[in-house]
Amino acid sequence: MKKKSKQWDPRILYGGMIAVIMAVFLWMAHSTLLGASLFFVPGATYTFLLFRVLPQSSRASMLMLCALPLASYSALSIEDDLGIPAAASWFLGVIVGGIASGYPWSGKRSQAAKKPSGTVGAGKESVGGRRQAMINGSCAAVLMGAGLGHFIFQSPTAAVGAVLAGALVCGWALFRFPPSAVTRNALLLVIPVEFFLLAFLGGNTSQMALPFVWTYGALAGVLLGGHYWSGPLVGAPRPPFSSQEKRRRKRKKVRRSQDKQKQNKVPAGRR
Repeated sequence: MKKKSKQWDPRILYGGMIAVIMAVFLWMAHSTLLGASLFFVPGATYTFLLFRVLPQSSRASMLMLCALPLASYSALSIEDDLGIPAAASWFLGVIVGGIASGYPWSGKRSQAAKKPSGTVGAGKESVGGRRQAMINGSCAAVLMGAGLGHFIFQSPTAAVGAVLAGALVCGWALFRFPPSAVTRNALLLVIPVEFFLLAFLGGNTSQMALPFVWTYGALAGVLLGGHYWSGPLVGAPRPPFSSQEKRRRKRKKVRRSQDKQKQNKVPAGRR
């Protein structure tokens, strides 16, 4: 008889890890539990949706993954003004959400591993549709909300508001009227470079929100500038099947039969 392998159930293991992290959070923020929960719960929700739902849209998943360290730096920059461990609470929430986003609870795979119905070929993303619009619109709203939060809380000045609006328009125009792929990728590198330049400028002018409103606004504009709002729906026919032009008829290849070839040959007895 085969011996049963003594392995822990993944649900017990993951649940135990979440319980330990929750205990650490309660011990750390017991005096400011309400304020710290305002960062812990959004952090857990953020990563849960990031690994569970957002993989259905490659652009939203990539941008929100890039915004994850930016959000951690945002919490770190305002925790002294709030007087609560905002960055640590956010980080613990991120870990909990990442663990909870797996699929050991029901035994089913997450949405990241499933192929959406109606897609054309493996690894290809549908251009438009209600699901794509909802995912990208929700992520853009979250990014804009973070930028507005920095604007209102840290530096409610006209210059910071102009940077936020300009970043949104620039990101939107870059992907709504896209140049060549090389030019677009080169222009995307302007976002982190401008972040460090504005961080230096904001430190000297006491406008600490400048780098954050720029980056959040640019990322939100990139999401809004896609063709998800007017592109073909999921499962819609792609070219050349969607083209209304008449296709050229292929000429049939006429093959010579072996009988005709035999007729052309002179019989050996009649020479």
